Amino acid sequence: MNNSNNQRLLPCLSITYDQWKEQQKVSLPVYDPPRTLNPVKNINRRIRNGMQNKLFIGSTEDVKDQKVRKKKVAQNRNVVDNRTIKRSSHECYQIFLQTPLNTSLCLQLDSQTLVKTLRKRIARELGLDASKLKLMMRSTQLCDVLSLEDNGVKNETNIGVKIHLADGLCGGADNNPETNITKHPKLSERELLALAAEVPDIYRKLAVYLDVSKSTVDQIWEDHHHSGVQQVVFVMLVKWQQSQSKSSDFRSLLADALGKCGRVDMAEKVLEGTVLKPDGTRHNDLDVAQCQEELRWTYLNRICHLPKYPWDETDCISINDIYTDLSLILEQPTPCQPLKIHLKNQDEVFTHEMVCENSSTRIIIQGEAGTGKSTLMVKYVYDWAREDDLASSPIRKFKLVFLLRLRDLEESSKLEEAIMKHLLPHDTKITASQLRSFFEDHSEDCCVILDGYDEFRHSGLLSAASDRSIIQMINNDILRKCFLILSSRPARLSDLGKCLKEYKQFEVSGFSKNKIKNYINKFFGLKKELASSLIDYIESNNLDVGFAAAPLITQLLCLYWLNDAESGDSKTVEATLSVSKLHLTLFDFLEQHYLAKQTTDSDFDTEELIRDLGRVALKSLWPPNSQLVFSWKEMVTEIGDDNVTKACAVGLLHKHEATQSKAYHKATKRKSSLSSWKKISTVEFFHTSAQEKCGGEYLAYLSEHKEEEFNIFMQALKAPSDALNAKMILLFACGASEKAATLILRHLANLFTREFQPDLEQFFKGELHFERSKSIQDIVDLCLMCNFECEATGHLNKDLLTLFPEGRIMFSGITPQRASALSYFLSNIHCPDAIKSITVIGVPRKGNFFVPTETMQSTSDRTFHEYLESYSKLSGEELNQKLQQFASNCSEVHRAADIHGVACALASMQMWQVFHDWQKGVHFSIKTLIKSLENIQTERLMVRSVPLHESSAVLWKLIEDRKLQELTHLNLRQTGLVVEDVSKLAECVHLLPKLKHLDICQNEKAGGALDKLSKSLPSINLEVLDVYCMRATPTTMKTVHSNLPKFGSQMKELYLHVNYMDEEGANILAENLSKLKHLTLINLPRPDHHSSAAAMQRVLESIALLPHLQIVSLCAGNLDVQSCLKILAPELKKWQNIQEMRIAAVKECAKKMVDEPQSQEFVKAIATMPNLHTLKLKGIGLTVKSFDELVKVGREKKFQKLVWYCRSFLPDDYKIPDDDFVAIL
Repeated sequence: MNNSNNQRLLPCLSITYDQWKEQQKVSLPVYDPPRTLNPVKNINRRIRNGMQNKLFIGSTEDVKDQKVRKKKVAQNRNVVDNRTIKRSSHECYQIFLQTPLNTSLCLQLDSQTLVKTLRKRIARELGLDASKLKLMMRSTQLCDVLSLEDNGVKNETNIGVKIHLADGLCGGADNNPETNITKHPKLSERELLALAAEVPDIYRKLAVYLDVSKSTVDQIWEDHHHSGVQQVVFVMLVKWQQSQSKSSDFRSLLADALGKCGRVDMAEKVLEGTVLKPDGTRHNDLDVAQCQEELRWTYLNRICHLPKYPWDETDCISINDIYTDLSLILEQPTPCQPLKIHLKNQDEVFTHEMVCENSSTRIIIQGEAGTGKSTLMVKYVYDWAREDDLASSPIRKFKLVFLLRLRDLEESSKLEEAIMKHLLPHDTKITASQLRSFFEDHSEDCCVILDGYDEFRHSGLLSAASDRSIIQMINNDILRKCFLILSSRPARLSDLGKCLKEYKQFEVSGFSKNKIKNYINKFFGLKKELASSLIDYIESNNLDVGFAAAPLITQLLCLYWLNDAESGDSKTVEATLSVSKLHLTLFDFLEQHYLAKQTTDSDFDTEELIRDLGRVALKSLWPPNSQLVFSWKEMVTEIGDDNVTKACAVGLLHKHEATQSKAYHKATKRKSSLSSWKKISTVEFFHTSAQEKCGGEYLAYLSEHKEEEFNIFMQALKAPSDALNAKMILLFACGASEKAATLILRHLANLFTREFQPDLEQFFKGELHFERSKSIQDIVDLCLMCNFECEATGHLNKDLLTLFPEGRIMFSGITPQRASALSYFLSNIHCPDAIKSITVIGVPRKGNFFVPTETMQSTSDRTFHEYLESYSKLSGEELNQKLQQFASNCSEVHRAADIHGVACALASMQMWQVFHDWQKGVHFSIKTLIKSLENIQTERLMVRSVPLHESSAVLWKLIEDRKLQELTHLNLRQTGLVVEDVSKLAECVHLLPKLKHLDICQNEKAGGALDKLSKSLPSINLEVLDVYCMRATPTTMKTVHSNLPKFGSQMKELYLHVNYMDEEGANILAENLSKLKHLTLINLPRPDHHSSAAAMQRVLESIALLPHLQIVSLCAGNLDVQSCLKILAPELKKWQNIQEMRIAAVKECAKKMVDEPQSQEFVKAIATMPNLHTLKLKGIGLTVKSFDELVKVGREKKFQKLVWYCRSFLPDDYKIPDDDFVAIL
């Protein structure tokens, strides 16, 4: 084309590009392929084989020459390698173009010319950017990748050429970065993120050249450093780009700053648009910002609103206005049983050191019904979705957070499809394939929350075969770097099988005492008098731990209390002391609320409606079923349309309008057209507990009217796990009918006898495996709760007594519910002498810990009490570190010779921690349980690690009233007794004439009253006295030592350790100890700094005068180990009857190794003890050579145990002897 043609065709080329940009801004319609695309054509073949012609541009005057030019072009195209091929049959079009210069172009083009080719040629001729040109036909943009014919262009068609600022739609933009970068393009978030990963070490210098202030950089660091330096740099770059004007040359500015920082390589990539790797610019990339926006809208507008009334979802309040922090516990495995670590707040699920140090990405949050699991899940997504205070929660470190309710999913549901269906709008531009690609490439930036695993219907995790299924993620087979939170009731966790160990387990225990008050105050708002009255009621009825700790129960109490106040009703909530009565009251409230809204009289029958609903509920929840969501059609078929409508109006059911793809389970990608979706109506009970209540009511109805059908249901409970899965239904049934309670208890008692009868003896001895022991306790607990819900006043005792062979009751892990149920049983027992022994051990919630009485009373765990003393003074974090270190050491014990002792030690540590927690106020009262003892004639009472506090006064009153005269064993270890309590015990102990065993050890605040107690004990024939670790002063212990001769010859075991004696006290003990002729065990007090080696020697000499003594435990106290062994070695030769011996040194005196001669002398003395079979040394630094000699002695004497707690004295290359009896810690 000649220059004259250029001048004639382009008379306005002097206008600049910026002027064109301002004058020609237009709003283009969205390209709609169906309007122009011919579906018959094979587009890929057309594009591949299309002819890309050279364009002939001329004026209307040149039309007469078109035939000549057409012939010439065709001839040139048909000559290839001197061979003639068949002439193309493609049609030639004459096209008219209206340019932005208000001039017209007439073109001769092949019908298969690509629009992209045409656009580039026009751009070159006009001197414009090809990416800014849009070709329009009848207000529709032509698609670049299609030919003119495929775009619907015909001969003599008018095409408009427009200039637009945005990149092309539907492929209108050039995909080549080199031609697609315009003058002032912004950098995408993906480019900025990739750049942030390359320059983490120079970001502060870069900020200077980008004119980002130091204060801004510091604030960004403060808010985002916990997510890594890359996140800090990324946020800084985003904020910098947002602060620039639209006309800024972003790439030039950033490239200039990078060059000044010495990163010329990155500067070139920024200018060239090649910051991302070639595979990082895929067409299938997810628009993260758009996805975040759509998720936030869903969370903040649909999910993060809680119904004020559980049955009315139309009256909702923001979760931020009512949410109250829950108590969370991390279960940390130990060689014994899981250690319970109380979290400071719910955010520690993401930040706790136990999670971070192992890079854990699988979390389980478990809790019983109504404890707030689902609400906690909603709170997490609310913290992520809220725009303000970006650093308020560690969940903000994830780019995308997805909350899915498993009750809405099916076994075949796929992760991406579930997200598309339940969280994103139906007209979203995001696709499932984009989500999948993002998960695969950036799984560490995603958090998936699956709420309600116990509500998930599936045939088993191992059966999952479909790709990308929800089950595969739960089973940890895919996306292992993605952070997964799974909530569930505890009973369903066994389904996870072996993969359960890959999860960090947290327990939601509901509200603490203070949080109950906080929730009530939030609920009532300005109605402070109502809030105060309800709080007083809860506290006075001992509901503030256990019962009201469940958020759902607290909410129902608040609603009932508010309704009473508004109606002026004077009734009380005494009935709410049982779960079934509380729900019955709630249902009555719903009925009244419904009838109050009716304008005419109604013949509404609540019982009939609940019975109809109960039939559906019972079938859907009875093991192994767990259906919680029903289609409207399914529910109508079961109970009728009128009943479903009425149940929704009352509030028992909720109706949901959902949408579902017609080909949802067949298609792999969701269609964009709304015609591919259909509306589905579903219904569900307002809460799982309401469904269980209805099911229990119907089960009770069957027991009264259709006993055969009732028996069919009960026969389905073939294993203890089945009964526990149906626990709430059984409780509600017992609360509704005494006959149902009788039949249920009879079935459970038979199940108990059949399953556990062979294990009961081991259970009471503490030798049974923990899981088996826990199953026994859970079934017993269920039976007592059924009796409590029924309020049978003793009519069911015949079946209940079969659960307690020989009248022995043992509960490890006493809770408020168990205490209430047990006290109700004891208060209504008709045979006072039926219960002979009661053992109640308090541990953290759920009682995941079993401690046998005999183990804790024996001397085998005495060595560990030094650890307990130091651990009790540590903070929670320090305690966890010590426990981990100790557990690690224990795992290295050769052949686990003392693993039982190690387990007991860790158990004691756990209980010690719990005890000190309770001393700070985390406890509940067992006053009603203690008071119920007046109805029985028990012989053994053990209450351990349950602070008595005000309950102790009830116990002393029972003793004074001679209600416990048959008592032979009284154990009040770790119960928080104080001086006044022990003084009161001293006054009334003479009213326990048959008492043989008294244990009040580890009550540190009560040591000052031991002198008074020692004066009273001679009035009874005591055989065992355990006052270990009461930290009595030397003055108090002098009185105790002086009264020893008065105890009588029947005294057999005496525990005095961790009480202190001075020189005078030691002399008194040496003088009087020999008078206890029948003593078989002595645990000596600890010498203080006023005690001398000579005094200690006199005490040791008196031990030789005890002919029946078999077990000795002594502590060197403030004596150095060298001196202690020097005076001990000669005496050991006189201890001919000693079978077990434990020698300890306090930490301060155990830092030096004993010299070789003294070590050898000690070993020789041990060799002279003919009956010794167990030796435990703590802090006794023998030489390696002496210890090897001691092992030889153990072999010769056939030791059962030789434990040495002095590993620090051994060289690293020391080879531990391979004898089974040897353990080195």
